[in-house]
Amino acid sequence: MTNNWSDRVAAADDSRTQRSVDERLQDIGPLSGGWLPLTKQAAEVVDKTTSAAGLVTHLDVSQYCRADPIPHWHDSKPFEPMLRAILLKELEDASDGWLHRTLDSDPQLADALGFNPDDTPSRSTISRAQTNRFADLQSTIETTTRQIQALAAERGSPIGTPYEDSASEEPTGSSKRTVNRLIRGKTRDLLDELQTVVLPAFEFDRSDNPVYDDEELLMLESCLGVTGTAANGGAETYGDFVNPDPDLDDPFYEDGPSGETLLEAIKDLSPTQIAEMVNRGAARVLTRAKPRLEFETPVMLSIDITYVAFYGEREELVRVQGAPKDKSYDWCYKFATANVVGDNVHFAAAMLPVGHADYHDPESYPGEDKSYRVGDVVRRLVDHVSDVCRVHTRRLYADREFYATDVFSVLEQRDLFYVIPAPRDDRVKRFIARMDEDVEGQKQVTVKSEHAVYGPVKHCVPNTRAETTLVGLPPDEDRDEVQVFATNLDVNDEIGLDRRLTKKQINRYRRRGGIETAYNKIKEFAPWTTSTNFSVRLFHFGFAVLLYDLWLLVDFLVQTLIDVIEFRTKPRVTAPRFRAFLRREVSALL
Repeated sequence: MTNNWSDRVAAADDSRTQRSVDERLQDIGPLSGGWLPLTKQAAEVVDKTTSAAGLVTHLDVSQYCRADPIPHWHDSKPFEPMLRAILLKELEDASDGWLHRTLDSDPQLADALGFNPDDTPSRSTISRAQTNRFADLQSTIETTTRQIQALAAERGSPIGTPYEDSASEEPTGSSKRTVNRLIRGKTRDLLDELQTVVLPAFEFDRSDNPVYDDEELLMLESCLGVTGTAANGGAETYGDFVNPDPDLDDPFYEDGPSGETLLEAIKDLSPTQIAEMVNRGAARVLTRAKPRLEFETPVMLSIDITYVAFYGEREELVRVQGAPKDKSYDWCYKFATANVVGDNVHFAAAMLPVGHADYHDPESYPGEDKSYRVGDVVRRLVDHVSDVCRVHTRRLYADREFYATDVFSVLEQRDLFYVIPAPRDDRVKRFIARMDEDVEGQKQVTVKSEHAVYGPVKHCVPNTRAETTLVGLPPDEDRDEVQVFATNLDVNDEIGLDRRLTKKQINRYRRRGGIETAYNKIKEFAPWTTSTNFSVRLFHFGFAVLLYDLWLLVDFLVQTLIDVIEFRTKPRVTAPRFRAFLRREVSALL
């Protein structure tokens, strides 16, 4: 078998020059009548010296470019190299992981296929492309693969045997036993990272010689999060972990730090300090995780508001705000979270408290209303992800609370594509009423360009104008009513093909923003509390964000190690199961 890339290419070239076209056509035989175009091309090349890698680099696949559902201006991987790469994988009967490792380790092959050797596709990109982008060509790919493999077998070609060992040290298969073993192992590994990466990002303002150090208080917080208990009750559970056989003559130490000790330390922190520490911890986790997370570049950023219910008398609690109408409670705290979205994982990169003007530079806005501005929330989150986390984003999905002039302005300034649901004000209702209809009176995808919105913008006049594009999507099997989105994507509704492409682009953002591991899951990792102290609420929520990240990372790594890479709407490792593992392992870190 030929192993060197240059030798493989040379062998393929030699086979083309040594034999005349007539001689090669004679070898096609009577079966050629049923061969597909790529098989006929292969028949002119394949002999006993031809490898799959040498073959696919010579195939002209340009005739299939018209089947590419992604427009040419999109920043996805080029169509022809991706099709050749998938054909190579299918011909070698190899995995997505094998193809990724092969292209990553063999820049000459990557270049010959048409890729930038420094920007080869990730394993999940390959999997997703074959499932979605090449869905309409799947039958052609499968048939071509069978025909070429049969042709290769006749001529004694090594096609079908990978030119390098495709075996991996990683365990494969999705048996229950394998999955359970991986969950346990990865949970233990990530708990080490909790201790060495996350906890050092926090620092309490306490006396010089406290009885309990900061790490012990933070481990108590971890225990509260995974057990869903309040500070004092959870401290007793933590004490059982720390000292299951206490010295009765020394009651002060028998239970470890008390919940009250933790709360006193938290109350001495300002909301700004808490947000900075949480985001520093998230950036550290993300930095450690990036080599293992197969993010595309640029990635998508998903921003949402998480609502935490508040019950009781509001009094003078200025940070408590009115809840959305669809909630079962009247008052709530609001926290904004930014998730970087890779091929098959959401990862919380930053969070901010929302609802108090002091955090959002209100003096830079015109007018007398100095309440917070969602545009400044977006600025701070986007800049943190870019500058601190070092993640380049180009696309953004946000919920309808971010439909605002200031948000549209900042996203245009930062050259970000966005999709944001539009609230149903009078103008949007009129747009819905005027949407295009088919011959049966059913709503069709409708686009309205240069839709003007007005409102305050940072460092501008009170009623600044911004423009966006409205896209109306008709009801379908997933929703019962028309949905309208604001976007700056290049979309239109001129013909049926344009409408289908527009719908696909909008749904692509919506799908990425709405997987089951959504923001309300963060609250499952937060302690139970009735405290009205905002620092306590914010700290509990922020630390829950970090535990949430660890859960997502465990789930991602388990899927990676069993060689199942796809965009899953349901995690393999459920949140309750991860919390149970985490709870059992807490004492091992002490």
